[in-house]
Amino acid sequence: MQQIPLALDLVTPTSFEGFIGNENLLLKATLAEQAAGSGETQVLIHGPAGAGKSHLAQAACYHAGSMGRPAAYWPLRQLGGQLAAASEQIEAFALAVIDDVDAVIGQAEGEFMLFDLINRAREAGVPLLLTASHPPTELPVKLADLASRLTWGAMMAVHLPGDGEKIELLRARAQARGLEMPHGTAQWMLAHLPRDVGTLLDALDRLDRESMIAKRRLTIPFVREVLIEGE
Repeated sequence: MQQIPLALDLVTPTSFEGFIGNENLLLKATLAEQAAGSGETQVLIHGPAGAGKSHLAQAACYHAGSMGRPAAYWPLRQLGGQLAAASEQIEAFALAVIDDVDAVIGQAEGEFMLFDLINRAREAGVPLLLTASHPPTELPVKLADLASRLTWGAMMAVHLPGDGEKIELLRARAQARGLEMPHGTAQWMLAHLPRDVGTLLDALDRLDRESMIAKRRLTIPFVREVLIEGE
């Protein structure tokens, strides 16, 4: 059988603690309980791009693994046609995470493979976490049986962080890298860059590299030089 990606190779483990914001506390608690084996059998979380769905999906895997519970993380856009192989391995895990259900919606073969995986997870008693852009009832699912399966468990929205939470996130991520980001610098980034979390964290990656090379602090003039004038 063809080997498929089963584990996360994270330089910095993605945790629930690293997901900043008070609007998603119940969601984080629900996913932590599921990862521990004491919560919902199936959970589908939904929200727009940049809300942090993949962060939460990976955090669930890390949380399960930290308790000795093997977890599988399957990002559907990368998995491609190997979803059937994933289904055959489902019984080996204490938690299975399917990130980005949207990747197969509208594709007959992909929808059937996802339908089969959900069935196998339920039969094997393996908790299943899925992520999607919208609630199942708003997804253009063609396979009626899959549409039904997607609503089997809890469905929870991932709320976008506010500006204050994005500033807190930037400063916390910078600190984790050994960098000090003044509050004013984080505010400047929100005012001059696209505000989605992915873009902001990509900018932080660049600042991390450039500050190490230039041996400079994350002042507003340096950040402007790297992110705006350096384009």
